[in-house]
Amino acid sequence: MSAVKNLPLGLATAIGFFLGMAGADGQSGPEQRTIRAGHMVAVTACIACHVVSHDQTIEPVLGPGIPSFEEIANRPNTTIESLKSSMKVARWHDPGMAATLLPMSRISDAERAQVAAYILSLRTER
Repeated sequence: MSAVKNLPLGLATAIGFFLGMAGADGQSGPEQRTIRAGHMVAVTACIACHVVSHDQTIEPVLGPGIPSFEEIANRPNTTIESLKSSMKVARWHDPGMAATLLPMSRISDAERAQVAAYILSLRTER
């Protein structure tokens, strides 16, 4: 386990996630692969502003007050389509910053779909 501590945060997070997912339900079908891929994109493109998983060990450094992925997943009107649409046009929330598109607006449509699937996989309120 000490070797994991020496890995870059994103890689260590990804390894932990994959190990956890492997034993979660014993399945590795297309839906689980999509969710895992979405998690990988999230830890590289979204982690600076959002808490992307419950076991995230670092606090986001940008955008205080921005909801976690779990909070977004549990909003009553959150759907794959609403998430993909929001990611496409997302801009900084801080009025003091230039209205620049966020990294998630620059990822591919396929990656946005993967991240949306990952976010919805965090839904706890049914």
